[in-house]
Formats: sequence, C-alpha cells, structure tokens
Amino acid sequence: MADSTLWLHLMGIVLSLGASVLLIVGIYPAAQKIEDAEQRFQMLASILKYFHPLYLFGICLVFMSGAIGLTDLKIGLGTGYYEKISGPLMIKFGFTMMIFLIASMQCFGQGLKVTRMANGIIEADRATKDKYINKIKRATMINIVLIAITIYYGLQLGHAVAAN
Repeated sequence: MADSTLWLHLMGIVLSLGASVLLIVGIYPAAQKIEDAEQRFQMLASILKYFHPLYLFGICLVFMSGAIGLTDLKIGLGTGYYEKISGPLMIKFGFTMMIFLIASMQCFGQGLKVTRMANGIIEADRATKDKYINKIKRATMINIVLIAITIYYGLQLGHAVAAN
C-alpha cells in the first residue's frame, strides 16, 4: 500500500475507532451525570448529530483506502494473489460488511429517530427515547469489537503479503 493510502487508511481507523471509544468511555458516562433525563437526551442527540457523519466518514475512508490498497496489492502479487491472501481477506471482507450494516442501522435508522425525537418531529415517551439511546450504545460497542477484529485480520493480511 502506498504511503499516502496507508496514511489515509490509518486516519480512517483512528477517526472511526477513536470516535466510537470516546462515545462509549467519555460521552455516555458524562451524560449520566446530568440528572434531568430530557436534558441528557437532548445533549446526546446534539452530539450524535455530529458524531454519526464523522464516524461514517472514518469508516468510508478506511473502506476506500483499503480498496485502493487492495488493487495495488493484486497488481503486485500477480495472477496468484487470491490463493496467497484469500483466507484473511475474505474474513476481513465479512467483518467489514457487518461493520457497515451495523453503522448504517445506527446512524441512518436509530440516530435519525433520536434526532427527530429531540426536535419534536417524532413524539416519544422517556422509555422509547432511552431505548434508542441504548440501541446506539450497543451498536457502537459491537462495532468497536468488530473493528478491532478487522484490524487483527488486516495485520494477518499484511503478514500473508510479506510472506509472499
């Protein structure tokens, strides 16, 4: 992978994984200190409005730079590239697909509903609001694990390339 492509790949990982960890270990615990439930919900909704686009940008940056790097890798390995790297590559593709599906559900489904509830477009009681905030938290935690696993298989892919 070219230096600039690798740099973009790493920046995307830092952005998506870093933002996710910040949300789970920083923002959610800080929000719990706000006693008024509606004020807490409004604060989380306003943060998610900016968090989700940055999070998706990071994931897309990783995906696109990885696709560019894979094209370079296929050229470098020649016609037998698939036999040489297919194991970790297919696993990484599978986890990447799960990350995209969960992030899409989180940002376009749950996040949009939270934003609309916060703006009064969708009427919701406290239990419904809390349910959606908790769904976003769970989706973020799952994606943190999936991103970490994908990083592991990306490193395995790098070792497979280095061996060839």
